[in-house]
Amino acid sequence: MGVKVGLIGAGAMGRRHLQALARDSRVDIVGVADTVADAAKTAAESVGAQPCRDLAALAGLGVDAVFVTLPNVYHGPVVLEALDRKLHVFSEKPMATTLEAGRQIRDQVRRNRRVYQMGFNRRWAPAYRFLRRHVEDGFVPFSANVKMNDGDMLTPAWFSDPKISGGFMYDTGIHLLDLVRWLLGPIQEVRCLTRSSCYPDQDDAVMLLRFTSGALVAFSSCGHATWTGPLERIEFYGDHTAIVTDGFERLTHTPGRDQPAVTQDFSAIPVPDRLGYAPEVRAFLQGITDGRPGGPTAEDAFRAVECVDACYRSAAAEGAPVRLA
Repeated sequence: MGVKVGLIGAGAMGRRHLQALARDSRVDIVGVADTVADAAKTAAESVGAQPCRDLAALAGLGVDAVFVTLPNVYHGPVVLEALDRKLHVFSEKPMATTLEAGRQIRDQVRRNRRVYQMGFNRRWAPAYRFLRRHVEDGFVPFSANVKMNDGDMLTPAWFSDPKISGGFMYDTGIHLLDLVRWLLGPIQEVRCLTRSSCYPDQDDAVMLLRFTSGALVAFSSCGHATWTGPLERIEFYGDHTAIVTDGFERLTHTPGRDQPAVTQDFSAIPVPDRLGYAPEVRAFLQGITDGRPGGPTAEDAFRAVECVDACYRSAAAEGAPVRLA
């Protein structure tokens, strides 16, 4: 018998994860919950599951694990309830929209020893894993430029409402804040400036990150950039070497001074794998089998929330430095 899985939050991201789960023979999708009955019904029917209203109803179906794909502000309380019910949890980012809720989740995971995995899909994307291998093989980035943009903040409808999203950086920038920490190690200090340009939320952010390794990263994020790609990009600079990514599709490595650049193209990889969604689901399921997290942990998730919180605190102080380590 497979792992009995439920999902709460039948929006676009929830449906994406249902597609990945439906392709895995280890899974029995038993229920899909959403407060909008029609959304739960449509999503549940697409995978042969039962529609539900809330987590209690999902738990009543005997699920072993739950995917939490709700609007950001609800992640904290629903994940805590799931952990109280002794369920394994895959949570979309962010872990929570406050440090206190993040600490509660981290501590609860430590106590009840259930598998908790954060949905930082970039860690599984082939382009970024290729970059990670270069770092592991000895490439040392001294500085970097990073960008993470959105074309608009209209979809989903709550995106531009910081009371629900937690703030623009909790929804978008947190992905690459986690990614550069995964690639470069702990962040020591952040400085951040923000402004509200086109939306009620602070939809432009410029950050300077200092790492304990000494590396410096300039990071910009925009919520009104149009859909002209690439929407995300990493440029790492070492000792007369460089690695540059163009979204999920390409990575170019210049191995040395006066040496030709080599480009890896990932565009032919199917989208669920190229964007990391399918492999992160597989890793979560394997983690349940192995009894330990197969991907980004509660500690990783908390450190990302901590970094976003520090950025907002710096912005509130007109870019004053905020130390993390």
